Amino acid sequence: MRLARSLGCADYHELHRVSIEEPDRFWRAVRADLGIPLAADWAEVVETSRGIEWATWFRGARLNLADACVHRWAAERPDDDAAVWQSEDGNRTAFTWRELSREVTRLAEALAGLGVGEGDTVGIFLPMSPEAAIASHACAHLGAIQVPIFSGFAAPAIAARLADARAKVLVTADGSLRRGAAIPMKEVADEAIASVPTVEHVVVWRRLDVDAPMTHGRDHDWHALVDAQPGTLPPAEVESETPYLLAYTSGTTGRPKGARHVQGGFLLSIAREAAYQA
Repeated sequence: MRLARSLGCADYHELHRVSIEEPDRFWRAVRADLGIPLAADWAEVVETSRGIEWATWFRGARLNLADACVHRWAAERPDDDAAVWQSEDGNRTAFTWRELSREVTRLAEALAGLGVGEGDTVGIFLPMSPEAAIASHACAHLGAIQVPIFSGFAAPAIAARLADARAKVLVTADGSLRRGAAIPMKEVADEAIASVPTVEHVVVWRRLDVDAPMTHGRDHDWHALVDAQPGTLPPAEVESETPYLLAYTSGTTGRPKGARHVQGGFLLSIAREAAYQA
């Protein structure tokens, strides 16, 4: 209702009408209501000259999703909890916004040192953990494209997604726990990338701290890489339509299909859904 009142709407149906018939007015109100930071405002809210299925949004806007979702909170609420993880083995890990921002920045610097830049693709094959969020935002920090891969997939499913996305780097773990059993994720990852020649580097988070195969020159310990970084690299300021995420279908009924999300549209749309469509 706060958003509706800011637009002079008496009820949901009027708000819905404004969102469709006056999209520029609607999205400016959303941005203001949620305090979403942009480095530069958009000149055109939506452009559909190629057809509605190829619409582009917030043309002219410049931003960085990691800055909006992590770094700005590190400046505003540095000591508040940002990520809290209760793992299957009972351990608890927590990051403040300051800590999360620093880890995102340092992993971004490490990935940049491996040759990752704007438009490059990074596979993320990790268990549910703060490290998965750190890897995701590190990609956004650089303007790179992340490809999240379910930690329970077998090697062929991983390989299919990495090959289709032409992934340059894979971020994975030595292993993970599922229902009390240790899953050798690094071994599964190695089997997958054997058929994906575009993968040049593998970054390995020591989740279980167990022996895992490491190939010299290709495989890198996450903490060894990150600990060597200064944490000073500013987030890349990118265009709204800069690709951010390739989300693949399950592949249950055919070859997995990747849906491409972009920095501006993903940020504003997901923020709207989280705020108003609970």
